Amino acid sequence: MELQQKYLEKLHIEKTLVDVYTDYFEESTYGYIVKFNDDFLLLEQFTSIGEANGICIIRRENITRLRWEGNDISTTERFVLKEKRIQNLFDIKIDNIHEALKSVYEKFGYISLDIQNIDRGMCIIGQIEDMDNDSIVIYEFGTYVSLDRKKLLINISDISKIEAGGDYENNLKEIYTKK
Repeated sequence: MELQQKYLEKLHIEKTLVDVYTDYFEESTYGYIVKFNDDFLLLEQFTSIGEANGICIIRRENITRLRWEGNDISTTERFVLKEKRIQNLFDIKIDNIHEALKSVYEKFGYISLDIQNIDRGMCIIGQIEDMDNDSIVIYEFGTYVSLDRKKLLINISDISKIEAGGDYENNLKEIYTKK
């Protein structure tokens, strides 16, 4: 773990664009490391063509690889628009899952949760209705097609990734807050 810690610190300090792999979930995420601890990694994420894509908090236990440098990542980094970067990301707390959920929700007004251990494609987007040590109630945003809101109770321990700030999620929030 010491080597991983060493390189996470180096990549964070040098503001290096990284590609974070969670192979079990067949995902790869480009981003800049905002902060990390033993349990979580907070990334300001970008698409593979450098478009801002909000933030994500990944459980470190799910990370299988980090990649940086090389033509692909260097090209992506050239397209990252500095003026589209999200401000004040250090305000997001990642000391534990509950603080992460609350601080992301407070900053963005909604939250996107991946429940990948159950279903790799399961993503819930909405507003936090209630939460205790074990469970969270989300007032879901429906899809563009359904626009159907409902409430969902899930186990916090099943959450594999927290996201917010992406265009799709921001657009859903705008639709639902105008109603």
